[in-house]
Amino acid sequence: MRSRVLPPSGTMSIVLLMLFALVSGPANASTPGPAQVDAAWLQFGPDGSLLLRAITHAEVCPRAAIGNSTVPMTERAAPGPAFPIRSCEAVLPKGERRADVAGRRLVVPDHPPRRIAVLGDTGCRLKQVDGFQACNDPQQWPFARIARSLAEYRPDLIVHVGDYLYREEPCPADEAGCAGSPWGQNWDTWAADFFTPAAPALAAAPWVFVRGDHESCARAGEGWFRFLEPRPAVSCTDRTDPYTVPLGGLRLLVMDTVRADDTDPSPPVVQDFAQQFNSLSGQAGEEAWLLSHRPLWGLEPATAGTGLEVFNATLQQASNNSLPPGVQLVLTGHIHLAEVLSFGGARAPQLVAGIGGTLLLPDIDQDVVGMDVAGAVLTDATITSAHGFVTLERGSAGWSATLRDVTGRPQPGGHCRVEHKEAIC
Repeated sequence: MRSRVLPPSGTMSIVLLMLFALVSGPANASTPGPAQVDAAWLQFGPDGSLLLRAITHAEVCPRAAIGNSTVPMTERAAPGPAFPIRSCEAVLPKGERRADVAGRRLVVPDHPPRRIAVLGDTGCRLKQVDGFQACNDPQQWPFARIARSLAEYRPDLIVHVGDYLYREEPCPADEAGCAGSPWGQNWDTWAADFFTPAAPALAAAPWVFVRGDHESCARAGEGWFRFLEPRPAVSCTDRTDPYTVPLGGLRLLVMDTVRADDTDPSPPVVQDFAQQFNSLSGQAGEEAWLLSHRPLWGLEPATAGTGLEVFNATLQQASNNSLPPGVQLVLTGHIHLAEVLSFGGARAPQLVAGIGGTLLLPDIDQDVVGMDVAGAVLTDATITSAHGFVTLERGSAGWSATLRDVTGRPQPGGHCRVEHKEAIC
């Protein structure tokens, strides 16, 4: 039976009103809860530090349950004109196995990664020169589907090799597929292009984020430093130092290659990257992967017509096409294809995973085995133009790499052995 409260009168009215105020609190008070957090995730930083990050519209950062303690998260970036949200952070002490924020339980690793998922170039392309992608159609822009498949794969680690934002221009009035899409460098675009569709995968495993050229200061750099840069927040800069993430026997060497022009090397920039490569040479150990957005030895269909271009000229000059002996794999994005390129052990294989959602390049149909790539001959090559992600699983002698489609199923011919600086597919 539904009850109805009659208006009280006299002294009893005052008493009842006071009791009601004590129970209900101020009329405009808000109850803290999961809705106050727009995104939450774990990411690795330099030297293997494990960072808990959160984004909120609330006036203060949320509290986080870490281990058996509840601690306040610290503010990383305050709200600004284009970003009316607060970026927050806490550092997990080594050995902690629990991390919750605003009711969201995040998966904390308890062993070095044996199952690693890799993707890149995930945003929805809105730019006249390149085309307008149907952001509203999950078949045409499948990043949200890929994120669900990533979570279902249950990886120990997820690596994003850069380029998170692609909505750089407004959707034209005659393009129904992207109608209503936010665009430009602001929170709404970051939410639509990355944080909202990525939510299942953000909760599934810790991440390593690599900065892409779309996250330059002239483009999405402010959001990069607010949300994903693993070091203390600073004003946007297009140069940051490389760092190492040790994960058991595997070491990830992470480079910021925003300034590394693909085809027109600048001598001062080449010199700076040469110094960065030298600084990493003593950190590789016996087993390391080099992570950057721009590839060292990737293949892209030439924009001028037929033929192929080999990227990246700046990094090739800076490294002299030689990496420390312990580097077993180069892991990148930037080229909107999936590529596994092997050089017969003469250098580390090049893996490109630029298939995370944005518009793809046409497939490379020609046989590239035997091609000279910046001084080394290609001995094995698998290239595909299909959205999805790449997984790497540790075995007894090395790693198994698998190119997967949007649903997580292996691509035909997409299984490769990666061992002893060779990738055999």
